[in-house]
Amino acid sequence: DFAGSTVVHSVGGWLALAGAITLGPRLGKYGPDKKPKAIMGHNIPLAALGVFILWFGWFGFNPGSTTTGSGLIGYIAVTTNLAAAAGAILALLTSWLLVKKPDASMTLNGALAGLVAITAPCDGVSPIGAITIGAIAGILVVLSVLFIDYVLKVDDPVGAISVHGVCGAW
Repeated sequence: DFAGSTVVHSVGGWLALAGAITLGPRLGKYGPDKKPKAIMGHNIPLAALGVFILWFGWFGFNPGSTTTGSGLIGYIAVTTNLAAAAGAILALLTSWLLVKKPDASMTLNGALAGLVAITAPCDGVSPIGAITIGAIAGILVVLSVLFIDYVLKVDDPVGAISVHGVCGAW
């Protein structure tokens, strides 16, 4: 686990699950029929800015974990970026296919899912491998968000359990 997919992200995601179960759902999240109701984010452009700041910061996190000034830094930056982009694209397509509309917040979570998933193998996979890892993470994050919301009935307002727990384990 080169830079902490499991140690940092997955553990944090499972703690988020424990916290969400302990706190319970937000008021109005589930109707009398127990179906989840969407509580929309207040500012998607600001959320996008936050994701892009995190994406940029990941270039310090993954390549910085080498702790040396070797040529590996550039390679890790490439695999990191490819996984994030693939995660965003596949999350967009998956949410579009399942929910019948493109979803900006799922797309943003797909980028984060790709970043979390590539954190473990970023130094040892090919660019195609990075794209594959990110793409699968983008699909997993959408499926996981829907499963946690509709089946487990756990209110995870930002998808942290899916992004960090599920994709950290992936």
